[in-house]
Amino acid sequence: MTPLKMLLLVMLLLGASLQVTHAVQGTNVGRECCLEYFKGAVPLKRLKMWYKTSRDCPKKAIVLVTVHNKSICSDPKDTKVKKAVRYLKSMRHPGLQES
Repeated sequence: MTPLKMLLLVMLLLGASLQVTHAVQGTNVGRECCLEYFKGAVPLKRLKMWYKTSRDCPKKAIVLVTVHNKSICSDPKDTKVKKAVRYLKSMRHPGLQES
């Protein structure tokens, strides 16, 4: 095989593989799922925000984000996690009290 044909074949294969890789990444854009829950304790003062994982995820979770931008997967049924969410909500709206 001539060097030119070999080069064209390599470029064709490389181009095809890059398109497949891009398509796989594109289907999961913005999707973050937790596979397991963090079991330790995090001081409330170190938290800055929280959010729920996607409904498409196999396991429901609350992600707690620290002031150092670390994401912590947490069990939404855990009383410590509920307390953390209440704390973060109160920090966002300090004048409001939840019942």
